Order: sequence, then structure tokens, then C-alpha cells
Amino acid sequence: MFPSSRTKGSDFMKKIAPWIFLVSLIVFVISWGVVGLQIMDGDSDITIGASIALICLVLMLSCSLYRAFTRRCPHCHKLRQTGGAYCSYCGQKID
Repeated sequence: MFPSSRTKGSDFMKKIAPWIFLVSLIVFVISWGVVGLQIMDGDSDITIGASIALICLVLMLSCSLYRAFTRRCPHCHKLRQTGGAYCSYCGQKID
């Protein structure tokens, strides 16, 4: 049911997902800072900053869901619920 070897695409995605999350978080914080400054200056046109923040939120949510649903035990292939050193289902050590 599950292939024993990983594909190059999944390895690439596992490496890049945390970076996408981090960059999205930084851009989100900066965009909301800019929106806050615009509101304080009395400028009510905040659609660009709010749109950028919404895109960043979607990217962060996507990366979090990807990470949550791709963490599988290499032995029994069940979803890992914790980040521990051992699988909570089969008890094998996670590499």
C-alpha cells in the first residue's frame, strides 16, 4: 500500500515546507505592521496589506497541515501523533 522508498518530490517538500512557513510568518508580521501603521495614519485603504496577510495565513496553514499529515512511521506507516523518538503504535525507533 505504501511504497518503501520515498520520492524526490516528497523529500524536497519536507525540506522546503518549514522555510515556506517561516517566510510566510515573517511576511505576515510585516504586512500586519504596515496595516497597523496605515490605520494609525488614517488611511483606510488596507486591502493590499490584508490580502498579503491572508495569503500568508493560507500558506502557513497549508504547511502545517502538510507536516501534520505526512509524518508517518517508517515501519508501520501510521501517522505519528508525537515527535518522539519511538512510534506510539509499533514501538519501533524512528530514524
